[in-house]
Amino acid sequence: MASALVLAAAVPAPAPGVAEPAVAAAEFLAHEFSRLGDGYPDPVSPGNTDAGLMADALLAMHRAGVEPAAQAKATAKLRAHFFSATIVSAGLTGKDLIVAVEQGVNPRQWGKDSKGDTIDLIARLGAAQGSAGAFEDTAVGGARTPANVFGQALALIGLHKAGIGNPAGKAVLLRQQCPGGGFRLNVPAGGETAQCASDTDASADTTAMGVWALVEIGGHRQQVARGLGWLRAHQDPATGAFSADPKTPAQVNTNSSGLAAMALALGGDGAAASRATGWLAAMQVPASVPVPAMAGAIAKSQTDLDAIALDAKAFWLKRSGADNVGKQDGVRRATAQALLGLSAAVPGPVPPRPPDNPPPGTVLPGTVPPGSPGRGAPGPGLPGGRHSGVLRTEPAGSAPPTAAEAPASGSAGPVPSAQPVPSTTSPPDQVGQARALEPRPASFWAGPNGIAAAVLAGLLFAAGTFWLLVRRRGSRS
Repeated sequence: MASALVLAAAVPAPAPGVAEPAVAAAEFLAHEFSRLGDGYPDPVSPGNTDAGLMADALLAMHRAGVEPAAQAKATAKLRAHFFSATIVSAGLTGKDLIVAVEQGVNPRQWGKDSKGDTIDLIARLGAAQGSAGAFEDTAVGGARTPANVFGQALALIGLHKAGIGNPAGKAVLLRQQCPGGGFRLNVPAGGETAQCASDTDASADTTAMGVWALVEIGGHRQQVARGLGWLRAHQDPATGAFSADPKTPAQVNTNSSGLAAMALALGGDGAAASRATGWLAAMQVPASVPVPAMAGAIAKSQTDLDAIALDAKAFWLKRSGADNVGKQDGVRRATAQALLGLSAAVPGPVPPRPPDNPPPGTVLPGTVPPGSPGRGAPGPGLPGGRHSGVLRTEPAGSAPPTAAEAPASGSAGPVPSAQPVPSTTSPPDQVGQARALEPRPASFWAGPNGIAAAVLAGLLFAAGTFWLLVRRRGSRS
C-alpha cells in the first residue's frame, strides 16, 4: 500500500475522463518542450520561438491534466518571448491570457514588452478593441484591421476566463455566424455590424472556434446548436474526421478534427465528438516507432502516418523549403490541436481501413512486391502498431490531405507580434535536429530503480508503523 502511495504521488494523474491517447499525446508535447529548451522553434523566423504554437500546446496539455512541471517551464519561456510594444495580434494576446489564467499567472504582469513596460494582457486587449466591438490587429506602421474569428473568439474566451464580460465583442462574434450555422473566417473591414449572409466562407476550424467561445461565455443555446448542426453535417461519414475546407471534404486532417471534436464535446454532442476522436487516436504514432521522440504524436493525416510507418527517421528529419525544422513542426502543430479534441471526448470506434486503400507495403492479390522473386509473396507488412490495432483512413480515392497548418490564432501567416529579433541561440537546424533522434528519457519511477525505491519506501513505512505500534503497547504495560 505504501509503495502504491509513493508511486501515485510521484506521477500526477491526468484529468478525469481523459483517455490514454490524450495522455500519450500530451507527453509527446512535454518531451518536445524538454528536448527543445522549453520552447518550440519558429519555422518562419529562424532563431526565435513560436509563441502561438507554444500557447496552443499549453492550452491542450492543461486540458489533458498531465505534465504540470513541463507546463510551468514552457509558460515561463513563453512569458520571456519577445513581445512587441507596437505590433498587436488579438488572437495571440487572447491565447496568452487563457494560458495565464490556467497556469496561475497574474495576467496583468505577464512580462516585459520590447520597450521594457509591463505587459497587462487584459488592458492590451481592451486597447485592441475597436469602437464597433471587433478586436483589431496592429501591423508595422500602426495600421489596424479587424482580427479574424480566431482572434475574436480567443480574446473573448481569455477575457471571460479572467472574469470580464464583453457584450460588444460577443455581438461581433455572433454576426459572423452564417445562415447554415457555420462561422466565416474574416470580419469584413468596416463591416463589423453586418451579419454573415453566405455560407461560402464557413469552415470546420472557424465554426469550432465560434462554438467554443459561445459555450465558454454561456447562453446563446440556439446559436451553439446551429454551429453543432453545421459541424455534424460536415463530418466525414466514413471516419468521423473533418476537413479544413468543406469544398474538399475528403481531405481530412487532425488539426481541424481536433478543434471540431472539442467544440462538439463542449456543446454536448459526445457521440459526434467521440467519432472524431476515434479517428484522431488512430492517427497516433505508436510507442514502437523507431524514433522514440515521435511516440505519442498525432500525424497530420493518413498520408503522413503511412510515411512514418515506412521510414520514421526520414520523415522526422525531412525539411522543406525555408522550414528548417521540417516535418517536426507540422507534427507538433497537429498534435497540439488534436489533443484539444482527445482531451474532451473519449475516442470511439471507427471503420477499418478500406481494402482498396491498404497500408504501404501491403501486397495486393495478383501483384509482385518490389524485389520479390515470384508472384504472391507476402509483403513486408506495416512496422509498428496503432492505438486501436487497425489503421484508419479517409475514404478511398481521396487526395493527399491538406492540413489546417495555422496555429489556434488561425492567421494565414506569421503571428504579427512574433516580430523577428536578433538571436544568439543555436541555428534551428541544430536546435531542431541535433537531439531529434535521442531516446526519450524514461521516468525514474517507471524504471527498475524507481520501482525498487518505491518498494523500499513501502517496507520502511511498514517497519516504522510496526515499531510505533509495539512501542505504544509497551508503554501501556
